[in-house]
This record gives sequence, C-alpha cells and structure tokens, in this order.
Amino acid sequence: MLYCYNKGCGKEFNENENCQESCQHHPGAPVFHDAYKGWSCCKKRSTDFTEFLNIPGCSKGFHNPEKPKLPEKKVEPTPDISEVITDGLPKLMKQKDPDTVLERPSDGTPSIKLNFNISQSLKTALQKLKEKLKQNSGEQDDNDDSIKVGAPCKHSGCEMKFLGEDRTHGECTYHPGYPVFHEGYKFWTCCNKRTSDFNEFLKQSGCSVGTCVWMKPSEIAEKKSVCRYDWHQTSKNVIISIYAKCCEPEKCCVEANQTSMKASVAFNGGVNVFDLEVNLNGVIVPEKSNVEYLGTKCEIKLIKRDQFSWPKLEFVAPSS
Repeated sequence: MLYCYNKGCGKEFNENENCQESCQHHPGAPVFHDAYKGWSCCKKRSTDFTEFLNIPGCSKGFHNPEKPKLPEKKVEPTPDISEVITDGLPKLMKQKDPDTVLERPSDGTPSIKLNFNISQSLKTALQKLKEKLKQNSGEQDDNDDSIKVGAPCKHSGCEMKFLGEDRTHGECTYHPGYPVFHEGYKFWTCCNKRTSDFNEFLKQSGCSVGTCVWMKPSEIAEKKSVCRYDWHQTSKNVIISIYAKCCEPEKCCVEANQTSMKASVAFNGGVNVFDLEVNLNGVIVPEKSNVEYLGTKCEIKLIKRDQFSWPKLEFVAPSS
C-alpha cells in the first residue's frame, strides 16, 4: 500500500487500483486570513481548524505517491564581529582586533576647521528667538551700551541678574577659575571638588565672594557658560553631542587634527559660549569629519581612521 500526498486526501492506496476517480483532493493551497481557514481552490471557509481539515476535496484525480520537496532554508550571513560596539555594555561578542595597529600621529599637527550643516529646526528656532528679543528690546538704540535690566554677572558660577541702578544686589559668589571636563570628571580649576554628575557640578557653589560685575550688551556674547555633553560611537565614527540650544553657527568654531578636537559653541542666540577641548583616544580623519547644528544641540561627527571600538573618549598618555 502506498500513501497519497495530495492535499486533503492522505489515504493509502494500491497502485494497481489507482485511477482518475480514486483521489478526492484540493489542488489549491491552504488560506489563513482574519481567523478564517480554507482552500484557494474552493470557497468554503471555517474558523475551526479541525473542521477546516475535514473539508472534502473539490477535485478528483489519481493518487500521488511522491512526497513533495521541502523548500530550502535560507542561511543568514554571520555578522562581522568587528561591527559590534560595546560602549558601556557587557561584551556579548568578542571584538576582532585590528590586523595592523598604526602609529599614533603627533598631537602637534595643524588643525582644520570642520565643515558644518545647519538644520531647518535650528533656522526656525533662531528666527523665533530673534523676534522675541526684538519685542523685548522695543525700539532701543543699537548703539546704546548701557547696562540693561536682566544683564548677567560676568563672573562664572554667579546666577545674579542686574535689577537696576536703584536696587540692592546681594554678594557675588563665583568661581574665578574655569570649568574642566576630564576622564568623566567635572570640576573648576579654582577648587578641587570633583564630580561625575553634571547636575551636581552645576550646583557647586562658588569658592570666592566679591561684587558682581555686570555685562554690557557688547560683552554678552563673550560670557563663558557650561553645557552638558556626551558621546557615543559606531565602528566607523564617534559622535559628540553638545546640548546647547539655538546655536549661532557663524559664531561657532569646531577644529580638529588627527588626535584632538577643539570646539567653541556660541548658543542661546550667541549670548553664551561653551568651550570644549578633547585629546581623543583614537585617531580620526578631520577632512571627512563634520558638524551639524540642530535646534537643541551641536552634533560633532568624527570619522575614525581605524575601525574598532574606543574604550573611552579621551586619551591618557601612559605614565613613564
């Protein structure tokens, strides 16, 4: 006895008795749609799977003793482990070491200014900011260099604003030094209190007390500020994001050589400036790197020379 492989039949038969009317089967394919089950060759449908299996065939013919061939399985290509980046995550796959390790260039090579793009979101944000500033200032003379109400103090870390000549201002508590971001730590050069948390760094009270020095309109663009920034990487590039709103691209400057990057970002419509200088852990290609100014941040994309993961952003020279 042979087994029939026609869909909907599945009976055993004797080859000598196989004829045109022996097999009742479905020549079409099974159809499963919206919870209904049926065959493409006939219109009968059912929501019950057992009832679907018992739908009698709609055609007759010879029994088929040949087992249908199964479709070949597609073999997915094995991912290149050199593309796996494990920045801050458990290493689930071992990275392939580079075949050759090129020598690190000198840190003193000339820097070039990176090309930049301006997003539409930033153009819109700058337009709204300029309209708002114009409304607040009214028709004031642009040549008037007197101190305006609301002008910030020149001292770093002081949050006081000018209230007017006839108002009394409190003590100015400030940092006479400048901010430093190194190896994940943030601190001021004038005091040795270090923290890895950016918000805690911003809350650090000044270490000196004095009198506020108010900024005139022509000096406001020179005010140094502190911005949060972070970085991530792929196998081919490193992206540094500086979270500064409403950057003025024409007043910003991002320069780099093969081993270092220096950025001066004017933001808040040019009112504040944030400086960042990084001695990079790996080697980059400055000519292919670029900057994109968005509405809420400045994104610096550095192209790696060697396509493998950096353990950290900043390079620390080995101790002698």
